[in-house]
Amino acid sequence: MNIKMLLDPNDPMRADLLNMGIKDDSESEYVLIRKGVGINYIAGKREDQQFYLDVNDVCFIESMGHDIIIHATDGAYYSGDRLKALEQVLPADRFLRVSNSAIVNLKKIRRIESSLLQKFILHMANGSKVDVTRSYYYIFRDRIGI
Repeated sequence: MNIKMLLDPNDPMRADLLNMGIKDDSESEYVLIRKGVGINYIAGKREDQQFYLDVNDVCFIESMGHDIIIHATDGAYYSGDRLKALEQVLPADRFLRVSNSAIVNLKKIRRIESSLLQKFILHMANGSKVDVTRSYYYIFRDRIGI
């Protein structure tokens, strides 16, 4: 059986499942996560290699067409997950959806620029800019406290 495991790589449950013949498959439609525990790692691919990225190293995640791109401090990775699925498992105290196509790590925001028509432009730690769209303007403003 193949399951996408959103478990810490050091979680003993991961080793137990692998020993039982269950395979960690990033393409599986089934996802395993520990109840009540936010994830500490996200699986990402770069150049056909799988990596486990510490969520603290993630600046933001964006959807571009059918691709989900994880922008980390050391570059970009591709994810097989949907943005909605990542939003549900990322630690809510650190990550916030800011548009239909982006989730940001609040601790990686370096500067917030106000824009016209109820928008913000976020300057991220990796040098990228991310727009907070009008639909998410008040949610972002309330969460940040501005």
